[in-house]
Amino acid sequence: MKKLKSAVLIGALTIGGFTASGVFSIPNQASAAAVKSSPVVDDWRWQSFFLLHHNADYRAELAVGTLRHGDTFDITCEVGGFDNGIVKIYRINSIGDGMDELQRFITIQGKDTGQHFKSRFTTPITTVYTPGSYVAVLKVGEHYYYGDAFEITK
Repeated sequence: MKKLKSAVLIGALTIGGFTASGVFSIPNQASAAAVKSSPVVDDWRWQSFFLLHHNADYRAELAVGTLRHGDTFDITCEVGGFDNGIVKIYRINSIGDGMDELQRFITIQGKDTGQHFKSRFTTPITTVYTPGSYVAVLKVGEHYYYGDAFEITK
């Protein structure tokens, strides 16, 4: 009987040791995953310009050409009466594999224009926008639209 108690005690300590070491390693794994995750990830559907280009619909009014620091991003879009829409401006970061990453810079809520089914989206282009390529993405309901990539310069 003593041998059985000893075996049960040793087994319990062994299992407890494995369990405790597993519990202590989980936060380290979670923190490592947090460090590896990209800060540019957004909650919208596509995280690369390639996927956006091949899945969202094109809208010419989102292709704004070249903007300079001090200019204003100012567009008016038809939103079809669903809601006022949301525009996000993303910087296009080249990561070298053809799947350029999108880094969200700003989210702009649509404002009423006084015209039926249209919204206006405006924001100043400040020095926070580093020179480079950007894209504007409009979401209306569950539909996504994008314009050509545009440049922001000094």
